Amino acid sequence: MEIFVARQPIFDRENKIYGYELLYRNSEKNVFDPTVSDEQATSELLVNSYFSFGMEKLIGKCRAFINFDKKLLMQEVPALLDAKKVVVELLETIEPDEALYEVLGRLKQKHYLLALDDFSIRYKYPQLIQIVDIIKVDFMQNTKQEIQDIYKVMRQMGKILLAEKIESQEVYEWAKELGFDYFQGYFFSKPSLMKSQTVKYISPQDIAILKEMSAKDPDFKKIALIIEREPITAYKLLKLVNANFTKSYQISSILQALALLGVDTLRKWFTLIMVQKLSKDQPRELIKVSMQRAKFFELLGEKNEQLREESNNKKHYPKKDKNEMMLVGVLSTMDVILGKPMSEVVKELPLSENIIKTLMMEKDSPYLSDYRTLLAYERGDFEKQEIKEYKEYDLSEIYFEAVEWSEKMIVLS
Repeated sequence: MEIFVARQPIFDRENKIYGYELLYRNSEKNVFDPTVSDEQATSELLVNSYFSFGMEKLIGKCRAFINFDKKLLMQEVPALLDAKKVVVELLETIEPDEALYEVLGRLKQKHYLLALDDFSIRYKYPQLIQIVDIIKVDFMQNTKQEIQDIYKVMRQMGKILLAEKIESQEVYEWAKELGFDYFQGYFFSKPSLMKSQTVKYISPQDIAILKEMSAKDPDFKKIALIIEREPITAYKLLKLVNANFTKSYQISSILQALALLGVDTLRKWFTLIMVQKLSKDQPRELIKVSMQRAKFFELLGEKNEQLREESNNKKHYPKKDKNEMMLVGVLSTMDVILGKPMSEVVKELPLSENIIKTLMMEKDSPYLSDYRTLLAYERGDFEKQEIKEYKEYDLSEIYFEAVEWSEKMIVLS
């Protein structure tokens, strides 16, 4: 299924790109669909930007200007995003109250930049003006005199001033001469449409995750078990970790990813995903293969632990992390599902070196022989040397148990 995001550059006074306003689109027409609510538009925009395109590909080292309605602000959704990468745009239609001011105050404490969109001389909420950092002055809704008056007052208040809806060279030169800091409009560039493919998938497991997260004391182990059955959800979870933490974190299990994020962040992101009304057109066989491989590696890891414990020769059974092995299985078909090389998939995720090396089939991976053995077994190539070397592992029993388990899980999903 195709998805779309439009972006329009925002320039500084040296004509360098300071950021991009990201805009919701649902077709190649490159226009906003007025039948879509502000909440749904921003929710879909966020999910698509982070999960399908990748924010780095959309904005590079610049900032993303993203519109938020009152409902998403009250849910503190902007706090899920990197304060150094995002400008939180408040829609001019928002009617603020004390509760909203408290939320915005918390965002300010966390060093988020706040912008007020489509500002005109008729704006009637002075307290909100005090809070925001950037005033986006609408050059089509205000007269020249009104723009001069706005500029004078806002500059005295120490606001950053962005001239938007700049339509011509003449208007741009005038705005620049007046002293505006940033510039945006059709004169520079119409919003450019970016297109990608998305993999949308919703199941009872998604609902089970939300239900568990709504408990007073959520059981992360239970949530991890559910997510491990859902390769798409696992992939999105890891992308979320990557968006929230530096790449110095190396994830070796779903449980570790959950512990890093915390239940509040998870709850909000899963709510966004649900709002997006995920479709059911998933490649079910690929999902089943991922689940089957994950279970195979889990059982193989457990068997390795048993043999190691029983043996006097520990070197013959090197210690292996079954959680890492299981994650290899979960992600092993993600290149096919997403339609991109595995080298690109692993770049987008905060994975441990062992997992990356295995997925890339590198020689020094501690699980490469396990992975090759599984692939040979799936092909029915039972004469392969890898399979012969695993004769103590009861591979047929492990494999058929994994197949049986994945068949049960796919029926439940």
